[in-house]
Amino acid sequence: GKFITCDASESARAEVEAVAVRDGRFVVVGTRDEALAVRGARTRVVDVGGRCVVPGLVDSHLHLIRAGLHFNLELRWDGVRSLARALAMLHE
Repeated sequence: GKFITCDASESARAEVEAVAVRDGRFVVVGTRDEALAVRGARTRVVDVGGRCVVPGLVDSHLHLIRAGLHFNLELRWDGVRSLARALAMLHE
């Protein structure tokens, strides 16, 4: 696979092929061989199947005034458990 690091420093690679995580911290950001070199007996290896992995961002904020004014007019995603249902809601 390919991992996007979002690290723009000259010494870093903006794109790597593997990572290794131990106790919630990255211990390797580099090649597949580098990541496998730190593999232990209890290591779980996840093959991303050639996909691209990008860093996530958990953004928790509110637009209170807009929510108060337009709550009843907005499409609500809470409780939607499938893509099929989400698409159906958009179509409605």
